[in-house]
Amino acid sequence: MIARRGLPVLLAAALLAGCAASPPTRYHALVQPPQAVSGGSAKLLVELLPIAVPERLNRDEMVLTGADGSIAVRDGDHWAAPLSDEIRQMVADALWRRNAAADQYKAPVPTAASRLPQYRMSVRIERFDAGKGRPALVDASWSVRRLPEGEAAVCRASFSQGSSAETPDAAAQALSAATAQLAEAIAVSLERLNLGLADKCP
Repeated sequence: MIARRGLPVLLAAALLAGCAASPPTRYHALVQPPQAVSGGSAKLLVELLPIAVPERLNRDEMVLTGADGSIAVRDGDHWAAPLSDEIRQMVADALWRRNAAADQYKAPVPTAASRLPQYRMSVRIERFDAGKGRPALVDASWSVRRLPEGEAAVCRASFSQGSSAETPDAAAQALSAATAQLAEAIAVSLERLNLGLADKCP
């Protein structure tokens, strides 16, 4: 009886020891550039649709790419929020900084209810890679159209940052910098479309 009573205690101790040996999960985020996002009145309204990302990146874990093209899912390194949300926030902030364009996706304003120019924007991430032995690469395509049936701009661009992301921290930093470049390019395209310029893509 004593041996049987002691068995659950031993099992619990073994489980606790296993948990203690597991390394803690580390969380990473796309870091915004050191630029203040000021307040004030909006000059444009933009319906920024959810960012589309490749399905293999639609997960909590960071996915890094080796120099040989192999894929490594980092179980111990997670994004602090869904990657699509992280990218979307950087784009929304860039749109506001450059154009005073307010994102109205979650609080749409009927076209007839505002005199401000209104646009709808969609962004698709084609490539979002970083890893040991390779730079961070962010490829994306996007479209911006004036509502209700106005002119549209369709653009595509690629951004590279750094020479090699040796660690998950370095990968997050390099991807942040490349994503910031993408966000600024998207903001420029909205600016050019709103000004009626012939060349709408940066």
